[in-house]
Amino acid sequence: MVIPVPVRTAGLFLAGSLICFVVPPLAAGLFAADGTPVVLLAVAGAELVSAVLLITWWLRRHGFDHRTLGLTSRHWRRDTLIAAATVPPRLLLEFGVLLPASGGAANPEVQEILRMTTGGAVAVAAALVLGVVGGGIAEELYFRGFLLGAIPHRFTRPRVALRVAAVVSVLLFGLLHLPANALNALSIAVAGLVYTGLFLATRRLTAAVVAHALWNTAAVGAVLVSYG
Repeated sequence: MVIPVPVRTAGLFLAGSLICFVVPPLAAGLFAADGTPVVLLAVAGAELVSAVLLITWWLRRHGFDHRTLGLTSRHWRRDTLIAAATVPPRLLLEFGVLLPASGGAANPEVQEILRMTTGGAVAVAAALVLGVVGGGIAEELYFRGFLLGAIPHRFTRPRVALRVAAVVSVLLFGLLHLPANALNALSIAVAGLVYTGLFLATRRLTAAVVAHALWNTAAVGAVLVSYG
């Protein structure tokens, strides 16, 4: 039986999501629950390498190149400024409204950041690398560049596929972050909408990657200042 392209593509993407972004942190939790800097760096590296390998294989198999992902240096200054402009309002929403309403220092997301950074400057640096490499680069390559940039080209109606992919990008991105409560889910949904919106508006990865990396860096700093 010949499996239709949409089914094969969806199956590959979902399987890759689990392999690239669920298995590494789960393995780290099982074998090194203390979350040491080495473990954080290993998770970041595993997420990036696995995502790059899967995407590269898929692109070559279907005759596409890296430009299909939105990887280009065009308008990088403008895209960077747009990305940076998304961070202050999100900080106001997150630390002025959502976190205080969902437990403040007791919020699971806050506790996770505090746990990862308890080892001093080295631990903070490792947490930042995880946020920038595992989050800002690997996740954006996969959930925006791969899903929104490349995959729709395999469908007979790419515009319809892009619309569906945009919804999947936000929903699956939120689910894989395992929000602990409704307000955390709202926070992650806002993140997914911002990154997806940036990619759709520019059709390049620069803004989404920079926005995600800046947000993760700012969030770690804000948590340490507010609750550390």
